[in-house]
Amino acid sequence: EVQIVGDEHGNAVALNGRDCSTQRRFQKIFEEGPPTIAKPEIFREMELAAQRLTQSIGYIGAGTVEYLYNADTNKFFFLELNPRLQVEHPVTEGLTGVNLPATQLQVAMGIPLHNMPEIRRFYGKEITGTDKIDFQKELYNPIKHHVLAARITAENPDEGFKPTSGLVERVKFQSTPNVWGYFSIGTNGGIHEFADSQFGHLFASGPNREEARKALILALKEIDVRGEIRNPVEYLVKLLETKEFKENTIDTSWLDGLIKNKSVTVGFDKNAVVTGAALFRSYSQIKRDLNKFQDSLSKGQTAVSDLTTINKFTTEIIFEDNKYIFDVTRMSADRLRLTLGGASQDIKIREQPDGSLLCNFGGNVVRKIYGQEEPLGLRMIVDGTTIMLPNVFDPS
Repeated sequence: EVQIVGDEHGNAVALNGRDCSTQRRFQKIFEEGPPTIAKPEIFREMELAAQRLTQSIGYIGAGTVEYLYNADTNKFFFLELNPRLQVEHPVTEGLTGVNLPATQLQVAMGIPLHNMPEIRRFYGKEITGTDKIDFQKELYNPIKHHVLAARITAENPDEGFKPTSGLVERVKFQSTPNVWGYFSIGTNGGIHEFADSQFGHLFASGPNREEARKALILALKEIDVRGEIRNPVEYLVKLLETKEFKENTIDTSWLDGLIKNKSVTVGFDKNAVVTGAALFRSYSQIKRDLNKFQDSLSKGQTAVSDLTTINKFTTEIIFEDNKYIFDVTRMSADRLRLTLGGASQDIKIREQPDGSLLCNFGGNVVRKIYGQEEPLGLRMIVDGTTIMLPNVFDPS
């Protein structure tokens, strides 16, 4: 797609473009620019055609001209002109240095495109100058970096990207010099069932496509969203790591094919998941019993019946049609002993301010776990990977 802007004086400028081939049911997942799959001379033809269309219909404002491109034949075909600013417009801003909302306002004020400082700078002109620019013949400055964006949605990748809704307890993301992101919800917010599923957007930049891809992967791994909704962040990371995406051999049907064939899955350590779930449930049970006992003391009640099972009890975990029954022994305030099948391991636990647990187990590795009990089961996040452990209901 080519980003165009037209003014009331009959001018039209093309501010490079974006490749949005990674789509799921015609909904964009990744957007990137500049489009590297098209040869420079072919993409220049796309820009010129978009400018001619913009001028011929007298279009005023920012818009997007979309094409289908056949990489085998180097032919492109017109799809549509979107008469609005698209949600992925920061990709273009990152490439060109042109603030598109500000440009729209200047167009509405009647300022010619060739008088706008940011557009003049993009074309290598003196920003305070007033000389006209022939946007059809003159070329803008070469673009020497790449921008790659990912949409963050409230969708469940385990169920074909089915939209989810509910409360959001926490959204954590820290922008860096290479990655900028925004979210439309915050702590104690939520997404209702009638809302669009997208609630965030990340934009990564680098000197080339590969560096931008790596920066986006690192940023996605840092996102922490907790609550009743699901999100496909781990799945997006796996997509970015596929050979097809790295080599840019994808097309608009690529992702739908992966989803249908379940070619991309989020891997996890089964032992870590089961042990993490046992730790979470055990720690939560002890915490509840202690709070209940302290509440009784505050009311002047000194019965210790609530403490009879606080130091030794059993907990059950169901995962992948297997039941694991752990014997749990509370060794100290921050250490539990889990015994399964005669084998025991002592695990140190430290609760974080955000409610997650830092646990040392599985080859003396420190893991970060977080759990949330839901009507259908226990949703665990182990080292950034989300896993659902279903409840087992007794029909009797």
